Amino acid sequence: MRSLFAGLFALGLVACGQGAQDAQAQDGNWTQDELEELVHAYIVNNPEVIEEALIELQRRARQREQSSLFENVENSSAALFEDPRDPVAGPDDAAVTIVEFFDYKCGFCRRSHEWVTDVLDEHGDQVRFVFKEFPVLGPESVEASRAALAVWRTQPERYLAFHDAMMGSSGPLPSARIDDLAEDSGVNVETMRTEMESEAVSDHIAEIRALAQNIGITGTPFFIVGDAVIPGADIAGLERALGEALGD
Repeated sequence: MRSLFAGLFALGLVACGQGAQDAQAQDGNWTQDELEELVHAYIVNNPEVIEEALIELQRRARQREQSSLFENVENSSAALFEDPRDPVAGPDDAAVTIVEFFDYKCGFCRRSHEWVTDVLDEHGDQVRFVFKEFPVLGPESVEASRAALAVWRTQPERYLAFHDAMMGSSGPLPSARIDDLAEDSGVNVETMRTEMESEAVSDHIAEIRALAQNIGITGTPFFIVGDAVIPGADIAGLERALGEALGD
């Protein structure tokens, strides 16, 4: 309660401005009771300042969070953009690289995937996607990511079709469903299943999780578009960031 009062007191002094300073100059030092009365009266007469202050606090908190994420992304540049194990789509010399952390069972990831496919269709020669398999929603998510990475490692030409199929799938992703989607995508399921159990796939997923933790990624999807960091399925933010990165 005292910390709240202190915050309101500071707010009251700023809002009262020169008039408060003049009163202090005339009357000498205020007592605690006089200060409380001054702030109370101001807040009662101007209750909107509380809402304004809270909005500003939230804005500053978001700004600090964004700044921290951006700094962590800069410090992890090589792991984000240059890991040769990651699935990719688009030319190596593309003007813009987009990194996506995602989970195949994440509804927001599925929602934003339409934007991903649209960007590849419309800007395929200018944009390179790096797909970070980041399963956070339980065993089915882990199995789906292991399957996708196994396909990338053994049948890379089939990865994007398989990725699209799992992103476009609704509901659970049990083993049989994953196998069906893989087969429909032209994947050799037996080869996929064998590679899924490899230590290399396990290590890759573990290192992506560690990378996400170091950056401060707490959910999916999470996009890096050029120099911009876009948490969540913020399509408007993604469009804006892509346009700026492409110089549109």
